[in-house]
Amino acid sequence: MGKVGQFISDPRAGAYCDIVLDNGDKVLVNHSKGGFKGGWLTIEKRKWFGSEVLFKCDLDSVDGKTALAGLTRGLPSDDAHATPLYAFVDAIKDCASADAVRAKCVALHR
Repeated sequence: MGKVGQFISDPRAGAYCDIVLDNGDKVLVNHSKGGFKGGWLTIEKRKWFGSEVLFKCDLDSVDGKTALAGLTRGLPSDDAHATPLYAFVDAIKDCASADAVRAKCVALHR
């Protein structure tokens, strides 16, 4: 299981969380708006110089709403665990590598 960092909320940048996966890959999960709102959710693999986008999802789209609904099924709508950031972090924290994160996210998005 990956090492999940702190959940950071910034009024200007949204909310984000870093994860170090089992193989040492560093992944950043970013929700552009934070909280329960829509917006964009992006998962990036951090590199020495820049980053590589593994997954990007418009949470206001039909696909984005479907993916989020699947991840938060059974949770009260006002629960912090039902936020997009927490739901996606929880979904990928057990992935062993960035490639596994990409594959899992693509499966969620369908």
